[in-house]
Amino acid sequence: MNKQLRIIVILLIVFFPILAHSQDYITVKAEGVGDIIGKAEGHARDIAIEEALRRAVEQAVGTMINSETIVENSMLISDSIYARAQGYIKKYLILSETSNENLYRVALEADVSKVKIEDDLQAIGLLMSRKHKPRIMVVIPEYHIQRKVSNPASETEIIKNLLENGFKVVDQSQVAKIRYNEQIKAGIDGNSKLAAKIGLEHGAEIVIIGEAFSESAGSVVKGFITCRARVDARAIRTDTAEILVAAGKQGADLDITEVIAGKKALRKAGAALSTYFIDQILNKWSSDVTSLTNVNMIITGLNFKEFIKFKHVLLNSIRGIKAVHQRSFTGGRAAVEIDLKGNTQSLSEELILTEMNDYVIDVTDFSANKLSINVTRK
Repeated sequence: MNKQLRIIVILLIVFFPILAHSQDYITVKAEGVGDIIGKAEGHARDIAIEEALRRAVEQAVGTMINSETIVENSMLISDSIYARAQGYIKKYLILSETSNENLYRVALEADVSKVKIEDDLQAIGLLMSRKHKPRIMVVIPEYHIQRKVSNPASETEIIKNLLENGFKVVDQSQVAKIRYNEQIKAGIDGNSKLAAKIGLEHGAEIVIIGEAFSESAGSVVKGFITCRARVDARAIRTDTAEILVAAGKQGADLDITEVIAGKKALRKAGAALSTYFIDQILNKWSSDVTSLTNVNMIITGLNFKEFIKFKHVLLNSIRGIKAVHQRSFTGGRAAVEIDLKGNTQSLSEELILTEMNDYVIDVTDFSANKLSINVTRK
């Protein structure tokens, strides 16, 4: 190895960890205060350090998102980020600490994980805000040994986990009225368009629809009955009927009564399924907001020759449109799929506000992944 190459290798060895550290962590200074009750100075010191670490994380969050977003999502960020502030701290150094009769003060410097915070900010309401807080409808009819269950445990567990992760869920009192009807059965059996239609009727952008079963597995422990359960479901976009995720999960538990054992097993299966679905939906949304997303657009008002010209105008005039894929043209109605950097709300606003020499555009309808416009020549 020649001398120059050796120098380069040494520099990489020395400085690469520093560069990686600077990208992954933010170094901030913060102060904290703890009340000294009685003579418990040690306890007050712990409280002061904890407060300083939380403030360090608050500063780090402030460097990543604007203050308006923080104010709008203050409760969600507080519960999901600030409440576990120490989990984002790689290390910290006490710079100073003082105490008087009532207060203990600590100043410290902390290395805060930028990567972890970014991941968690994406996995909660900030990502949902960028997706305009989609509502989710959950319909999981439940059976124990082929008998209908009035209060489905797996459905309840899925809803609980969705709410705990900041999702908005459609009122389940409306779901209870239709849970076992023929339309739901058809949706469960694979009619995604019908399932999407049901979700739209109840104001949902995503419908999670499926079925859950439990049965006795006999007695493996004296005095207890064991039950097994399985939940199978799909998450479907209601505007396009696209299946976002499909999976099945199992669970097992025991109790002195079969009914309770079945409920416990169904709850475990529902918890496992919801964890998987939440991860997959958030991954999909993260991809939507950071890369290209597909939008189905319906265009009316033009003949075929005019439509061909208009496609090129869209590509050249509207920011964010990267490609226009023609799907059909029937009776003056064109169906296209757009590769979009952004979302349909911003696209619809830009279509209305952008001055085009030859066309006037009217947005007649839009949802998260679908947009309808009427185009007339000037």
